[in-house]
Amino acid sequence: LGLFAAVALNGTGNRVMTSQDGINWTARVSAADNGWVSITWAAGLGLFVAVASSGNSNRVMTSPDGIVWTARASAADNGWLSVIWSPDLSLLVAVANSGTGNRVMTSPDGITWTARASAADNSWNSVTWATELGLFVAVASSGVGNRVMTSPDGINWTTRTSAADNTWNSVTWTAALGLFWAVAS
Repeated sequence: LGLFAAVALNGTGNRVMTSQDGINWTARVSAADNGWVSITWAAGLGLFVAVASSGNSNRVMTSPDGIVWTARASAADNGWLSVIWSPDLSLLVAVANSGTGNRVMTSPDGITWTARASAADNSWNSVTWATELGLFVAVASSGVGNRVMTSPDGINWTTRTSAADNTWNSVTWTAALGLFWAVAS
């Protein structure tokens, strides 16, 4: 689409903005005034997908163009903080910082979401996909020695030993270096 899209925690009816050049931005009407915290582009679906930390059974919204947004039912009213698209699996995965045994949800289309068992009930803040490894990795801000979890399919998750029990906020993968990078506050 040649388009940037961003989502916001606050605002009234304008919690999305788009830009074609990263300089000039236009406010867009969000599907709901939820606390939108993460957005991804699912190229295989031709769809923007955003997740929220607040809302009432509508903590997902989708858009084919970044302008018109449709609310979708989330698998649970958890605090969804991160969403990623795996082009290899044709699967969306989101992680949350709240919920009991269901802090992961997956969707093949951005519309229908299924709750999945997280490896632990940690505060999962970020998830990424590494095509070269065929692996999802999520990081958390809580837990003891287990603030990382991995999954080859988005459904079955395994805890991993974190380097330190820091407040891990974001994780990404770089194929060029063959490394995951995580940062903490």
